[in-house]
Amino acid sequence: MGAANPLRPALPVSHPARLALVERFDRLGWPGRKHPAWQYTDLASLASRNWSPLTLAGGDAAPAAADEDDHFALLNAAFAPPATQLSNGVAQDDLAVDRMDHRQYTLHVGAGESRQQLVDGGARIDGLRTRWISLALAADSQLDLIWVAQESGNGHDLARLTAHVSAGARLRLWVLGLGTTRSRLEAQLHLDDEGAHVEVHALALPRADGALDLPLAVHHHAPRCTSRLSLRAIGVDRSRSSFNGRVIVHEGAVKTDSEQHMASLLLSAKAEINAKPDLEIYNDDVKCAHGASFGQLDDDALFYLRARGLDCDQAKALLTRAFAASVLDALPDDDLQGSLGERVLGQLAEVGA
Repeated sequence: MGAANPLRPALPVSHPARLALVERFDRLGWPGRKHPAWQYTDLASLASRNWSPLTLAGGDAAPAAADEDDHFALLNAAFAPPATQLSNGVAQDDLAVDRMDHRQYTLHVGAGESRQQLVDGGARIDGLRTRWISLALAADSQLDLIWVAQESGNGHDLARLTAHVSAGARLRLWVLGLGTTRSRLEAQLHLDDEGAHVEVHALALPRADGALDLPLAVHHHAPRCTSRLSLRAIGVDRSRSSFNGRVIVHEGAVKTDSEQHMASLLLSAKAEINAKPDLEIYNDDVKCAHGASFGQLDDDALFYLRARGLDCDQAKALLTRAFAASVLDALPDDDLQGSLGERVLGQLAEVGA
């Protein structure tokens, strides 16, 4: 954005710390492809928007703490009201092209508690929405979080998920990217105590010229923690999907067991998929593996199915659905598998897969 169209003149009088965050953001400018962390979610075009006068939902309340070099943190902390409890569904409102909406949510799962949480999008977004979700899992608890990004429109939907997982606790995260917006979910997952576990299952299937950017960082801080990342992308239409899976094994996190795999299926010459698995290991007593694969539908498998009576379109559809099913079949209950599976299959049918 920069000085040509700063946010500050659109602000009402509010908490000076919030104004300071906005001023810092204006000095940094909107991030674009030259910013390494934002090369797959370019926000530079937002600088020229004529944003409507912005209401600071937080009013005179002090903002959340924000890293002064973090574009997302500055923007969200400046405008978001005080954090509220994350609830199933999370209310979604349409956003016009000249509007922003910024929110923060928290969720604490108590010791020994087991919980399932669904965040299911469906609004039309032509403006900008940011959400920051902070999770805390106490000892021996379990959280199944299912995040469905199915927003329509041509806007930007940005989210950050920060989780701290205690001893013996299990966090399981599913991410389904099915919309036409430019969506980004950045996850910072911390395994803080011995025996903590995290797993991520993701399916990127944006429509039209939509995009899903999924930068993940899993921090192994303690001994005998485990992590599993299984990320799948299907490239259709003019969509763009990006995975960056970063596993950091810190000093002292001995007996770490971590695996991540990314698989990508390109069904359109105009689609783009980027996948980067990454490992940073700072001790020797670990078991870690990672890999990425790219391709199109297997010719031998297509031949096998056609030899058994399926036409070409039917064979392609069956193989594509099987590729997506590995994520859907891992969902925590039959109802979710059925409802979300129908959405994915309907979307694949729209593009002839």
